[in-house]
Amino acid sequence: MRKIFFTLFAILSSLVAMAEGYNIQVKMSDMKDTDIYLAFYYNGKTYSKDTTHLDKSGVGTFKGDEKLKEGMYIVYFKQDKFFDVLVGADQNIKIKADTTKLDPVVTAGDESVKFYKLVEYMTASNKKRKELNDQYKNKKIDSASYVKKIDAIGKEVEAFQQREIAANKGNFYSEFVKGTVNIEVPDFTELPDTARPLARYLYVKDHFFDNINLSDPRFLRTPYFTSKVDNYMQTKIVPNPDSLFQAADALIQKSKGDEETFQNMVTRMMNYGLKSNQMGMDKMWYQIAEKYYISGEATWADSSWIKDLKDEMKKVKYNMIGMKAQNLRMLTADSTELDLKTVLLQPETEFVMVYFFEPSCGHCKKITPVMHDTVYAKYHDKGFDVFCCYTQTDKKEWIDFLEKHKLYGDHWHNVWDPRRDSYFWYFYDATTTPGVYLINKKGEIVAKKISSESLDSILEYELITKKKEKGKTK
Repeated sequence: MRKIFFTLFAILSSLVAMAEGYNIQVKMSDMKDTDIYLAFYYNGKTYSKDTTHLDKSGVGTFKGDEKLKEGMYIVYFKQDKFFDVLVGADQNIKIKADTTKLDPVVTAGDESVKFYKLVEYMTASNKKRKELNDQYKNKKIDSASYVKKIDAIGKEVEAFQQREIAANKGNFYSEFVKGTVNIEVPDFTELPDTARPLARYLYVKDHFFDNINLSDPRFLRTPYFTSKVDNYMQTKIVPNPDSLFQAADALIQKSKGDEETFQNMVTRMMNYGLKSNQMGMDKMWYQIAEKYYISGEATWADSSWIKDLKDEMKKVKYNMIGMKAQNLRMLTADSTELDLKTVLLQPETEFVMVYFFEPSCGHCKKITPVMHDTVYAKYHDKGFDVFCCYTQTDKKEWIDFLEKHKLYGDHWHNVWDPRRDSYFWYFYDATTTPGVYLINKKGEIVAKKISSESLDSILEYELITKKKEKGKTK
């Protein structure tokens, strides 16, 4: 009796483990005695999770004692041979497929089966759209009929999606489908025609994520979530650092309901600012760093990483776009003091380029003469001055370089700081050269670390084009 009891207990324990774990059986009609793989989507990438071997009948099972995190998974055989399977709460899943059609039939696993039927429905709808497109291209159907039928298919798809969402409320399948549905944008017929585009844009910006719960970590394991976030930042937000920070901060706040989604969103938005090639984006990542990392909210960041971050923040603290430029008091070659502020206050001055260089820098050797002979030569009589700062302490090296390239002019000011009194490297991140900062008459930094071509374009517009336009309006 005791033996029977322990046998029954072992069986029950095994069943409970299966219920708590995952069991995904795959039968491939045209593959036998080979390995296949299970992977998952996460944060815009795919990661391997499990491997199983197909037996001589083409059957293999992915299984584990702990449940998989709900999301979209991938069964793949080669790099270009795979299909998706949605994994929800019921993880006893059965799939039949082959490597030619890659069109699986899912027969077990509640949400997995429903996702398979959704794919079937969407495939059939897309086929109808394609047939209509072909008919229209071949002039077998007029435009009015084409638009009417395409709209009808769209409405059918929307109705199907809404039924699926309502009937499966509370599970991942419902949330997944909801996340693929575009928000409805009002027509704003009560507004004048000229005001409607802006109203629609603002509505889309404010409601873009209405169908996605940003604090639900399951969305991180979908193929569409990260691209949706990137699309929002790139196409729905005005591309300036302040607007982008406000948008990023709003997304971070909405992701706070879960530790995983919060960490992911803070990291993603920080990287968005760090990796951007757009000028001035250091202001965006600086604000995120200050609000979430330096404050201690980003508990996952260790002390050494925070220390490195603080060092990077120091480099941009005083020289972000829009800031008042720090004054520099430096010396000319004859040891006369010259302030950047003094140059800016000259009546004819519209813009000053603060330029940092050292003769031993290969890029400085190439670009400095270009700045003088091309950019400065073109605009020096139109309100453009240069505050040209030698960053080292070897006066002979400096003077020899100036003489060699004839770096002189009434509005080209050569200065240096042998006593290191101005802290130019601290205020302007002049640890790497060449360094370019363009400052307007108000003393505001309007551009930084740009090429001679970009500088030329800005000055062309500001000092020539705008003045011509202004003259025409008078």
